Amino acid sequence: MLYINYIFFYSILGFLMESTIYKISRVNNKSGIFYGPYTFVYGFGVLASIIIYEFLEKRTTLKNKLLKLIMYYLIFTVIMSLIEFIGGELLHLIFNQDLWNYSSHSDSLGKYICITNSLIWGLLSTFNIYFLYPKVKKLLKKLPHLYTYIFLLGFLIDLIFTIITKVL
Repeated sequence: MLYINYIFFYSILGFLMESTIYKISRVNNKSGIFYGPYTFVYGFGVLASIIIYEFLEKRTTLKNKLLKLIMYYLIFTVIMSLIEFIGGELLHLIFNQDLWNYSSHSDSLGKYICITNSLIWGLLSTFNIYFLYPKVKKLLKKLPHLYTYIFLLGFLIDLIFTIITKVL
């Protein structure tokens, strides 16, 4: 249940962050493919960083905090880039839409990866793990299961509506 809550929490947080950036920069884009306020590339990206962080924290013998920070930053940068690539490919395959396309950027690696953005995703993931995640973990561990079921039900309704209106 906790991992599902992470996905929803960070998907909503990512939606809010991206929507705010669009609003400030006056770009007429919508964050995500669904009608609800979630962008799952953020949720799955952060979940991956949490799982990797927890796995490595139990197994690493690295004591130098700066080296550890650099290690996590590099790992998160690669993982976020992979998830952004996979997310872009899946959205194109399933919905025949490209919600982002970095082809015109000088530092792009195809349509779905841009080195500048990858470095930013790594930075945001590292910031999250060291500062936000401990507080979010405490909060979500206290969240009653009923809320998870409500989010899942709302998402399933949104998913069905999205498939009917955008795929079929």
